[in-house]
Amino acid sequence: MIYVIGSGLSGIATASALVKRGYHPTILDAGLTPDADVLSLKARMASVEPEAWTAEDLQRVRQTGPASQSGIPKKLTFGSDFAYRDLDVATSAELHNAYMLRSFARGGFSNVWGAVIQAFPSSEFRSWPVTLSQLSRHYSAVRDLMCCSSGPLVRPSAQARAFYSDMAGHRAELERRGIRFDYATLAVRSADDDQGKGCRRCGLCLYACPYDSIFTAGAALSQLIRQGLVSHLPNVIVDRVSSTKDGIRVESRAVHSHEPRIFEGCAVFIAAGLLESARIVLNSTNGKTASTAPLRIHTSDIFTLPMLRYQSTSHTSVERMHTLCQMVMNVYDGRISEHPVHLQFYGYNDLYPQLLAWKAGVFARPLQPILRCISERLLVAFGYLHSRVSSMVRLIPAPNGIGRLVVEGQSNPESRYVARSIVRKLFHNRNYLRTLPLTLQVKFDVPGGGLRSGGCFPMRRAPAGLETDIWGRVPGLPQIHLVDSSVLTTVPAGPIAFTVMANAHRIASECPIIGHVR
Repeated sequence: MIYVIGSGLSGIATASALVKRGYHPTILDAGLTPDADVLSLKARMASVEPEAWTAEDLQRVRQTGPASQSGIPKKLTFGSDFAYRDLDVATSAELHNAYMLRSFARGGFSNVWGAVIQAFPSSEFRSWPVTLSQLSRHYSAVRDLMCCSSGPLVRPSAQARAFYSDMAGHRAELERRGIRFDYATLAVRSADDDQGKGCRRCGLCLYACPYDSIFTAGAALSQLIRQGLVSHLPNVIVDRVSSTKDGIRVESRAVHSHEPRIFEGCAVFIAAGLLESARIVLNSTNGKTASTAPLRIHTSDIFTLPMLRYQSTSHTSVERMHTLCQMVMNVYDGRISEHPVHLQFYGYNDLYPQLLAWKAGVFARPLQPILRCISERLLVAFGYLHSRVSSMVRLIPAPNGIGRLVVEGQSNPESRYVARSIVRKLFHNRNYLRTLPLTLQVKFDVPGGGLRSGGCFPMRRAPAGLETDIWGRVPGLPQIHLVDSSVLTTVPAGPIAFTVMANAHRIASECPIIGHVR
């Protein structure tokens, strides 16, 4: 038996690769799903076209959670926070000046992700034990899994197209100044096919997609189960894995009753997410986790920057559009940092008028025409920095014997220097962008707030201690493979999910598996 721990993006990439090898893996996870009323709401909306949705259902969907320090509201799923719900309070991480989450949901954080996919640049792999060419076919396999390798891109909004057109007129000058841009590549099904409906550009992307047009690991898992290609055992929290003379042993317990559940097989792939994977590995490699030295987590710091287009775009507030990331930009300037800074641009969405009205307070009603004009010109850039100039986050085992972790963040002054320098650079190039950065409105988050973290068990050519080899194996734990962001060698300034999935697919496709009869 081959086990995969976790049903998120890396878990599904792993399971898909194992299926291609002819194996029938079993996925273990807590498998939390939304409440029945949320599932009913989704089914009701998925059964009809957007024009038939009721005002009551739309009001229920359009809910967000509290905003972070950077001003980004917590993304919910049809108004539900199930993706963030902690089912094991006894092992909840203790956070100090840091923000890191774990998910017990079926599909993990893919239920609320932004769906931007982008490969790491070739330069990033200079310090990796694997090369871009070794990952290339796995990037392609993951694109196929996400149903975004064929068909047109999801159409950008009119506002995004105008922004692109303005910059394209100055492309040569912008590139000379180290500014490169393009439309965002999204893990979104753009047209109807045998997997489901394509994007209807209904504008609900920041709340949920009734048609599962935005790729989620949970929907992919359901398909693999229907096809009889994998088994799925929910209601499982894994605490420890170990090597045996015949293979591996997984020690776990039921979610609510905590009744012990033991699984044995020939190999296990750990895709439980950064915090849970760390807890499992630390439990597995030490009798007493308190004796373990702190682990360094590589994280990409985030900042947010509102920007105003010089010209508004007609009928933006009533346009049928997707509201995911519209455009991406990479800024290269060796005088600021040796690593590029990545920006993702989000155009008009129905949260902008609400935010502006809240800021205007009692003046919101008389200023409504002006606020509408501002909201239709507004872009918000999410900026991300390379882990080497970002905050430091340490993971420390707490002395409770069950693997609880303490997460400590330490801000890096260089991070804010780089971010503010990039903001100034954008301001100086405002006439080429035809967009004005509101430099005084830039906001930062606590360490880890960018939700792009990894590398606490980094892959190395010659691993030592709790570093891993190219198959994600910690020394002394053969046939136990880490496949999520835990094994990233570096965390660049850009989306990491695509590379995490490709690397998981590579490990599961090519690693040696001993003692399993297909």
